Amino acid sequence: MKYTTDEALKEITKRGAEIKRKHDQKITGILSAASLLCVIAIIMTASFFSGSQVSGEQTVYGSFVLSAETGGYVLVAVLGFALGVVVTCIIRHFKTKAK
Repeated sequence: MKYTTDEALKEITKRGAEIKRKHDQKITGILSAASLLCVIAIIMTASFFSGSQVSGEQTVYGSFVLSAETGGYVLVAVLGFALGVVVTCIIRHFKTKAK
């Protein structure tokens, strides 16, 4: 017999840890790529919906930033938040599944 029982269990544990590490690296790579694509999509959406004209009128309330073009920024903020929630849920799912 080449291995004792203790040595065999250590080898199995070592191989299992290596497989888990490779799986975690794969998931991390996929999530990193997805996050990068999401950032690019958010930047493109912000540039598409944002207006290039800035209103120079100032009011007493300082709401000169609130022009007709700010709807795009609000949309991008809401989409970014929703995307962050989805990515966080995916990450938590994989972390609890890995335990």
